Amino acid sequence: MTARLEVIVGPMFSGKTERLIARLHRAQYARKRVRIIKPAHDTRTQGSIAARAVNPDGTTEVTATLNAIMVRNAADFAAVTAEGDYDVLAVDEAQFFPLDEPMTDSLGWFGRAIRTLLREKAKSDLRIIIAGLDMDFAEAPFGPIPGLLAMADHVEKLTGVCMICGSDGGYISHRIIPGEAQLVVGDAGEYQVRCRSCYEAPGIRGAVAAAE
Repeated sequence: MTARLEVIVGPMFSGKTERLIARLHRAQYARKRVRIIKPAHDTRTQGSIAARAVNPDGTTEVTATLNAIMVRNAADFAAVTAEGDYDVLAVDEAQFFPLDEPMTDSLGWFGRAIRTLLREKAKSDLRIIIAGLDMDFAEAPFGPIPGLLAMADHVEKLTGVCMICGSDGGYISHRIIPGEAQLVVGDAGEYQVRCRSCYEAPGIRGAVAAAE
């Protein structure tokens, strides 16, 4: 019996939250006590995690939801997890938990809190399941996810359908609106799933247009 960490990653619209919800439903069927948290930075759904599907017209539709506790910082996380009255701790959109400024490690406060929890509960059957984007729109590692991947006992990396060519190799959430900030919450109107062949790094479109 030992605590374990599972991480689900992939671009937007790859089914991460859907996969997370499916695992939580299975845990509930097994009469496990489930606690779900999400970053308060993600304002698309308040108090819940939501799986979405992209419709042919480009709009999105919520297909499944579960209640979640909004967490802003390390103090919130400590309060939510202190009692230990749960068997499964689930976290969605974990990329939105920021790293330190200036950066001190690849974990940030959230990754360090998860590591501490795993250490404290090492001889229990605690199961932590975390879902999030492993890369941002500029192909850079996103928040604490890379550090969590390094600690994980099990990793599942998903792909999406490229919204340009239709291939099943969509690996990145390509931002289609201007802006350099990393933490921009958006949906199908702001992002597209793209494969490596169809992806355009920030600045390339502008450079091409200027050359033309």
